[in-house]
Amino acid sequence: MGIFRSTNPTVWDDVDGIIINEQSPAANIQGAAANTAILVGQFERGPVNELTTVGSIGEFQEIFGADNDFSGNKQLKNKAFGVLKIIRAAAAADVAATYAVVDDDPETVLNISAKYSGLYGNSLQFKIEDGTVSGKKYTFHDDNSTAVYPDEVYDNITIVGKTQAQLNEIFGGSNLMSVTIQAGQATAEEPANIAFTNLASGTGGTVADSDYQTAIAIAEQTSAGNVLWTDKYNTAIRGYLKTHLVNAPDKMVILAPDSETETLANTITDADTYRDTDGRIIYAFNHLKTNIGGVDVWQSPAPWVASIISLTSPHIDPAFAENVKYTLGASTTYNKLNRANFVSAKNAGLACFEVDADLGIKLVSGVVTQISNSSKLTILRRRMADYLQDSIAGFLKNYQNAPNTASNRADVKAAILAWDNGLIRDGILPADSEVSGGLARQVDSESLNTDVSIGLGYFKLLYKRRIFSAMRYIVLTAEIGETVVVTEGA
Repeated sequence: MGIFRSTNPTVWDDVDGIIINEQSPAANIQGAAANTAILVGQFERGPVNELTTVGSIGEFQEIFGADNDFSGNKQLKNKAFGVLKIIRAAAAADVAATYAVVDDDPETVLNISAKYSGLYGNSLQFKIEDGTVSGKKYTFHDDNSTAVYPDEVYDNITIVGKTQAQLNEIFGGSNLMSVTIQAGQATAEEPANIAFTNLASGTGGTVADSDYQTAIAIAEQTSAGNVLWTDKYNTAIRGYLKTHLVNAPDKMVILAPDSETETLANTITDADTYRDTDGRIIYAFNHLKTNIGGVDVWQSPAPWVASIISLTSPHIDPAFAENVKYTLGASTTYNKLNRANFVSAKNAGLACFEVDADLGIKLVSGVVTQISNSSKLTILRRRMADYLQDSIAGFLKNYQNAPNTASNRADVKAAILAWDNGLIRDGILPADSEVSGGLARQVDSESLNTDVSIGLGYFKLLYKRRIFSAMRYIVLTAEIGETVVVTEGA
């Protein structure tokens, strides 16, 4: 009798023999992503209303263009990000540049179009000449001043009798153009040769607020990212960001004033409009000056906050003094605020930048607009709560619909404790020794479960966790004078 493999114990005794019961190792908790920033903005080109991850500045420029006149491009200048995702907002009426290619009759046989909509496609060029061996040779060229792609050459191509699917296989890898068969044509003839010719009729209209609403909605995908901001702000767009949290309550959003000239007083008043109960709205204030293409410009504080969040662990307050290294690309702030200003801003739930004479440009208060519940006031608290909950929830998927046994419940508890212990070792979470008069955590997989709830299919798990707070208020008590006498024990 041969060897039989099965994890089903009900068939192990069907017949004499050797049974291999291979068991998978117990699942471990993997920390959820906490450093993914999403930018919704306007770019030279690129997919419209799609969530695209870019891993480097080179990849970004290949997909979305290198033209710094676009507001989306400017958002990324002089700052770094952890994981960055882009959603391009474009006018609904945008059209891709195109050109109708004819044969010798002449009848249109092909349409060559820019891969993406927008004006940039009007500077794309193509050439058709005899193939080196047979058929035709197609050359695609980007003649934009900001071009990053080299020429694309497709040699010895015949299209007679080809289907659209076959053309897609030939030209589908192009980063510049797409090729389609003219409607009603069966590609009976090859196209006529043509010297380098520009595509035409590409349009890039004015991006409306409603176009931003459409683009922002793309980020409603589960686990799309941790923090979302836009390259443009006004009352409508701030409203879209707030509403976004209704359908996607798994991230934070960053708001900002419309321009650098907006006053602190008006911004404090405006912040009242953007409260929530979970502390997911950051309202950043005080534009920063940065240099783009040799010109000093005032830039929204939103991308700087997004940069800091995406580059730091969730247990680090964005206002931590060391985070000034992430604002080195800025030279100053528009408003020079005093202590009373910062107190008013903090009380209103604004995260404000200042120029510290000793440190540089830093956030003064890493707070959210939720000001009614003091336990939910900081960005740090919201980020850590998301990180801990999302990590555990992701792990619990391994047990979805598993038998509700005491053993499985114990395994879940053990995995959470092991993961939590690792976070303690890494200095991300406090140990019990950090707490006076109690414990720093509780993981309970039993007390909330009853025979009735288990019978109904529930597994209830209790996780209570203290996190590190930030040293927001450092108080130095000093007694200094000619008559001061210090005695032992005093």
